[in-house]
Amino acid sequence: MKRIKQFIQQKKQGTPYEKGQSIVLIALMMVGIIAFVGIAIDVGFIFARGSQLQSAIDSAALAGVVELSDWSLANTGSEADARTKSGQFLNANNMPVSVTTSINNSGNIHVEKTPLGATEYSVTATWPVETYFLKVIGFREPIHLTRSATAAIFSLAEIYVSRRVEDGVLSTSNQGIFGPGSCTHMGDPFSPLVSDWAPGPYTYTYRIYIPPDYGHDVVRVELFDPDSMNAASNTASVIRSNTAQNNGLSAGPVSKTCGTDGGSSSQMQPCLLRTDELDLVTGAPNLDLDQINPYWFVRIDENRIQNTPTSCSTPGNYSTSANTRTRYSLSYFAENPDGTVVKVPLVDYFGQTGDGVRDTGDHLTDMHWVSPGADIPFSTVDGPGVAVPATARTVDSFEIDLTTDVPNIVEDQSSGARYIYLDVQAMSGTSENGFEIWAGPPIYTSVPSEVNNRNRHILNAPGSHTSDGVTVYGLGNLPMNSNFENPVDIPLLYVSPEMIGQEITISMFDSDSGAQPPVIFYFDSLAFTPASTNLGYDPDATDWAMAFGVSGQPDPDGITTRCRPGSCPTQWVSPPYQITVPGDTSDCDYDNPTMDECTPFFGGRLVVRYDGGFSDTYGWQISIEGLPYLVR
Repeated sequence: MKRIKQFIQQKKQGTPYEKGQSIVLIALMMVGIIAFVGIAIDVGFIFARGSQLQSAIDSAALAGVVELSDWSLANTGSEADARTKSGQFLNANNMPVSVTTSINNSGNIHVEKTPLGATEYSVTATWPVETYFLKVIGFREPIHLTRSATAAIFSLAEIYVSRRVEDGVLSTSNQGIFGPGSCTHMGDPFSPLVSDWAPGPYTYTYRIYIPPDYGHDVVRVELFDPDSMNAASNTASVIRSNTAQNNGLSAGPVSKTCGTDGGSSSQMQPCLLRTDELDLVTGAPNLDLDQINPYWFVRIDENRIQNTPTSCSTPGNYSTSANTRTRYSLSYFAENPDGTVVKVPLVDYFGQTGDGVRDTGDHLTDMHWVSPGADIPFSTVDGPGVAVPATARTVDSFEIDLTTDVPNIVEDQSSGARYIYLDVQAMSGTSENGFEIWAGPPIYTSVPSEVNNRNRHILNAPGSHTSDGVTVYGLGNLPMNSNFENPVDIPLLYVSPEMIGQEITISMFDSDSGAQPPVIFYFDSLAFTPASTNLGYDPDATDWAMAFGVSGQPDPDGITTRCRPGSCPTQWVSPPYQITVPGDTSDCDYDNPTMDECTPFFGGRLVVRYDGGFSDTYGWQISIEGLPYLVR
């Protein structure tokens, strides 16, 4: 019994060599627990820093892309401003200096244009995050967190291609580009390969808007005089419009001669004959310009040669080898099942030069509207009746069937609008190729193809030729050739009410050769009254206008060094004209009919009143202050 008690007592007390083992085990367990807790804390800390960095980078990308509204491959100077703005926003988000400076590393800033014309701006930054507990298990170096964000902005303005874009009348201007072998001092800033503003071959892009309520299956895209041959004939029989006849002018035909009655007698130069109908605008009964037919078109192209890489001139004799070949390419954007967007080519037309080497000029498009590749390319009223072949890509005609030719076409989700794109590029030559664009229903059984007959027909029968809402715009840049020696009201772009207070940036290239100041901007939805004064309008009868280049006074923005219209050869108007959309609705109370300090703007077309001179080639460039958005 005594031995049993001793054994039990011994077990309770433990043997001497077993004492203290639990303390060691607990100590070892504490190290493991602390390590795991430390890892959890550090990992959580790293994730928190990653989220903080991503938020800061998103803000930096959105802030920086705003500085890139005028960015292009030919104008990359704004990238530095974007980088600076991004750095400022990183600082504002309490990022360490190491994060801010990391965006200066090679490849951490990237800018590009998307196929749809938006500017995308990508920013990458790295944050070396110090750990605490992870160092215990051997992670001595900081954890480098790298995050990226891409923001975009669409700043290309949609510029109306024509004053008469709806009905397709050609009068006071047309499009015009020069060949790649030409010189920029001829008036085209981008197409010549020696351009300081465009690296390599340049393409002008036009967007053809198709409204959601367009009531036709087919959009017929027509090009006026897409080839670059000039007729040698200098005599034409002019027939006047019904309006002119009703106001005392004879019907005609009246024989007119290039040089004597307008334009030039040289085959190398344009010739627009005066119809005498303009007298009814400048004098009694003071008709509107769009009520009459001011010109009879004989030639619109300019034959030019290159003397040196930077010197071009008119040749001694008409040179078909210098004529410019132009490519016109239709395309659209399709949405893939995964939501990505891809550009789909439709059809090309390669203009002719009539040189007998590259082509013979047998398409007979001179002074005609034509839809290349269509079963009936010309009107059945007066067309030459010859084929005008197009180069098929996915379709073979400039008549686009919206039900079959453009599968999965991207639609504007807010409006239901669709778009077809036209790319125009000078492929060879040194001359100017004048042309124009119209798009709408396939109307050709009653409306002539020949430009003068079409102009008269539409004037005599208003509404007989309509685009049914289809509108052609130049994206960002528009190459123009002025045909008029008096001030003309040119619609530039539509401005919506949501743009109150936003900036519109406008510049002109190579305003010379008879152009006259001032250049006046106004909205067609606000009262504007022109006047024959230095200012160019009556301020007492005008609600809003901005006149630049007024003799004897600074421009509305206070600048006195900006070149005036007519004196800007081979240069952009600089700094550009800045137009702030009028209106202030911040204090509007629509329940109070006598409210003060409320200036609503209900939208309207921004119009420029400009005297471009006769046969002067120049260019518009317009960008808008678009809203940035995060892409990824």
